[in-house]
Parts: sequence; C-alpha cells; structure tokens
Amino acid sequence: MTQSPSDKPDIRKYSVIPARAIQDDKMHWTTLRTLGALCLHTNAYGICWPSRLTLSRHISRSTKTVSVHLKRLLETGYIRKLQPRAYPFKAKSKWKTNRYQVLFEGPQTPLPSKEQFFAPRPKVAEEPAVIEEQEVQHKRRGSGGESSDFRILAQAFVQGVEMASGQRRMPGQSEDYARSLADRGVDAEAVRAATVEMTRHNLKAGRTPPLTLEQVAIWAAL
Repeated sequence: MTQSPSDKPDIRKYSVIPARAIQDDKMHWTTLRTLGALCLHTNAYGICWPSRLTLSRHISRSTKTVSVHLKRLLETGYIRKLQPRAYPFKAKSKWKTNRYQVLFEGPQTPLPSKEQFFAPRPKVAEEPAVIEEQEVQHKRRGSGGESSDFRILAQAFVQGVEMASGQRRMPGQSEDYARSLADRGVDAEAVRAATVEMTRHNLKAGRTPPLTLEQVAIWAAL
C-alpha cells in the first residue's frame, strides 16, 4: 500500500548519504531509498537505530522488503551492524533494534568510539501511533509492578490493522491473549508486521481484516 506524502512520518530536512551510492549503477532504487531512510536517523558519526517498521513507513514498503535491502547494504559495505557488547547501555538492558553505522568511507571506516556512539541523535518526529522499540523498554512496568508488555502488544495489533486498512480495533479486546504472547517473548514489532501482512492478505482475498490478536498469532505462527 503506497502512502501519500501527508501519511508519512515527519522528518528532518535532509539526509546525508555516502556520495558513492549515487554513482553506484548496480544499486537498486529501493536499496538507495533504504539507505537514505537510515541516514535520516544518523547522529553526526553515522550511527543510527531506527526499527524496520520505521524504515518501512518512510519508504512505503513492507518490513520484509526493508530486511532484504538492509542485507544488501550490509553485503555491499554501505552499512555495518554494531555489536551490543561493544556499546553497553545498562547491565540489564537489551537492544530492541539493530544498531547500524553508515560507512561513509567504505568498509575501511573505523568503528565508532563509545563517545561517538552515544552522540545525540537528530530529532526525527514519528507518528504518535508508532511505538519505537527504544521507547518500549522504558514502559516495561505498569502499575502494581505488573509487566505492561501485553498492553504494548495489544496496541501493536490495533496499529497494524489501522495502518493497513484504516479500520479501528479496541486493544482491550486482545489484552488477554496478548499476555500469553508476552510470556513467550513475542515483541511489538513482530505483532505489528504480522498484523499488517494478514490485514493486506485478507483485503486482497476479499475478507475483512483480523478482529483479534489471536487470529493474527495463529495465522503468523507467533
């Protein structure tokens, strides 16, 4: 589903990409757009960590397509995936999205220092409906000490249906089943991506979008 410019997330005014990408006759157009979307999020040293969902919304492609073109960028030396143990956040924290370094100087680009890694990121405004995984880790606990992960998963289901069809679902109707998914370690991005895919599949087949998170989980084997 192609988005109009008004439907896309707000962005900074420029994206600085490696100049050699413009002269790369073998680079697929979507690969170039994926690189440009990554560079919308880089700090001054080329470090970024937007989720696949965020990238997919910028370029109007599925998260699976984004994964394909991220792999191409890795293989052709335009980006490098950074390892979490080299840039620890906190002892108990977990990375929720991949961290990338854009290789402006090619594969020989030095690894960033910790100071460069933690340099301020640009303020890229996202749509309120999109919950970035970095924000999720700060919402892990609800009132009374109960994990709030299941509410995030239920909301991700609602977002997925609305993104793909414009129809609205009530998150409360899926919270009970979301608890079981949270206990199994299913994350919000997986729920959103599966919901979007099932919704589009149903619409293409002339059926209504999924009514519950359970339908999506069974369909996608989450």
